[in-house]
Amino acid sequence: MIEIDASELQESLREMLSRVEDSVSESALRTIGYAGAEIFRDQAKQNSLANKKTGMLFDNIIVKRLEEDSDSGRRQSYMITVRNGTASSPGAFYWRFVEKGHKFVPKNKKVSKKTGKTIGWKAHRQAAQLVADLEFGNKRTRAYPFMRPAYDSKKREAIDVMTRTLAEQIARNAT
Repeated sequence: MIEIDASELQESLREMLSRVEDSVSESALRTIGYAGAEIFRDQAKQNSLANKKTGMLFDNIIVKRLEEDSDSGRRQSYMITVRNGTASSPGAFYWRFVEKGHKFVPKNKKVSKKTGKTIGWKAHRQAAQLVADLEFGNKRTRAYPFMRPAYDSKKREAIDVMTRTLAEQIARNAT
């Protein structure tokens, strides 16, 4: 019978883990997290070009660090999102409509002959449905997803890039 005393192995693993934790600082974690997030952002941008009209969506896909979900030396959280914009700097607030599709309702231009005001919502929706069915085939606009496919297609690549970046950070900080 063979007996193996693993206590020395456990101790050396604890020591090595301690050195790795010490060599990976907050800035290293940020670098690692951003490297992975960049992969998803770049793929989402590429996917958005498939249905490019103005380029506004492409220009506004960003990586955002989530301050509230990040714990300085232990965890860094990033989100790939689209800038919504402001009054002075329009963004791509409509990105969710592109990603998931949306209901088509044209502007209410019907004016009542009696009152001179636009007609009520119920009549407007019926008119919008009729117009949409005639002109576009149905009342829903097709979805053109670009975020979810980016995530699904680049998970493995992002993990690989983050692993390489971690190894580089450990090597840089260990010396």
